[in-house]
Amino acid sequence: MRRVLCNAILCGAALLPALFAPHAAAQAPAKGVPVKLGMIDIYSGGFAFIADSIRTGFQIALDEANTAGGFKGRPFQLVTADMGVQVEKAVTEGRRMILEEKIKFVTVGIHSGAAIAVGNLGKEHKVLVLGGFATTKRLTGEAGHPYVARANLSTVEIGSVIAAYIKGRPDIKRVSTMAPDYEYGQQFVEDFVRALKAARPDVTVVRQEWSKLGATDFSAHVTALQAQPVDMIVNGGFGADLVNFLKAARDFGLFSGKTQLFTHGVDLAKMGALKDSLPANTVSTVWFPFYALKEPRAKPFAAEVEKRMKTYATGPTPVGYVAGRMLVEAIKKAGTADDVEKVLQAMGTVAFEGPTGPVKVRACDNMAMYNFYVGTVKRDAAFPDGIGMTDIKTFPVEQLARPCLELLKARGTG
Repeated sequence: MRRVLCNAILCGAALLPALFAPHAAAQAPAKGVPVKLGMIDIYSGGFAFIADSIRTGFQIALDEANTAGGFKGRPFQLVTADMGVQVEKAVTEGRRMILEEKIKFVTVGIHSGAAIAVGNLGKEHKVLVLGGFATTKRLTGEAGHPYVARANLSTVEIGSVIAAYIKGRPDIKRVSTMAPDYEYGQQFVEDFVRALKAARPDVTVVRQEWSKLGATDFSAHVTALQAQPVDMIVNGGFGADLVNFLKAARDFGLFSGKTQLFTHGVDLAKMGALKDSLPANTVSTVWFPFYALKEPRAKPFAAEVEKRMKTYATGPTPVGYVAGRMLVEAIKKAGTADDVEKVLQAMGTVAFEGPTGPVKVRACDNMAMYNFYVGTVKRDAAFPDGIGMTDIKTFPVEQLARPCLELLKARGTG
């Protein structure tokens, strides 16, 4: 019998491919294995519609990507979890997604506190946490770090947009504010007042009213506002808070004189539901006045949302879409769905066409920049449900965003 002899070096070299090939194959997910993207939101209770709207927009972005082949033959898959209204539950679900399901990209929807808390998990476990609709500036500012991103503007940009609008209204000399007394509401007022002082130092902020989140009786707040007449009341309340505030305002005649209401985030669906209580000439910020936009993707996107949700596209749907596209595009540009560091490096170079026009992600805080709008509510039979928005003004968020230097200083890294 013939023996074949080899020395240790040659035999070892020959064995290397066999030893390492199985390991390499195990590290590279096969075609067809989904790229899982997590989403934590309030899918039960009074905020469920907003959460469903964010999820719908996000899913549209993933469906588009999957129709185009996904990522290297791997489909994008959305995995959701209901946090209720408890930050602790959001953290539990975030930890489960990261540790048990091995999800490297987690989006948190509405809740600002939950976005920050889950964002801390991102820093701990080196995964990317994306704020899907939360507006707290702390997410990418004071509590920010390289493992967070945001698909929505913060209260800094919202306040700057409102102040920029008032700057063009020389008739506004005295304003008061109305907002819920928790993190979002406090930041909403703080950032608006700061921006207003810079844009219109001649305007006096007469009064600030704070309501308990979920309050049902706003009569005391309305009478307090009524006692000191102003040209405009700027309201940051939403949902049931907005409904109950408008009811009390109507009952007491708060807006029957010259006082005008400026409220945040009134879309077509809300206008239809509130048309009997919205004061005449109400001014509002709005994410997606699709019926008035000329951007090529606006109306097709709105039609797709209506097909899926059986109602009008609201602000959270394009924001959810932006969140989904941010992740999809960053993963594609990075060339990996497994190396979070490479995806983070790519995130700051992402740009695409969204429902409201061009979207650009800036590198210093991974924040998406796109157009935001202000308009005046008008009752007209030409609008769906007889109510809509006119005199719509476009505000490019990139021009009003919190400066990178200020943001990095807030983080303690500037």
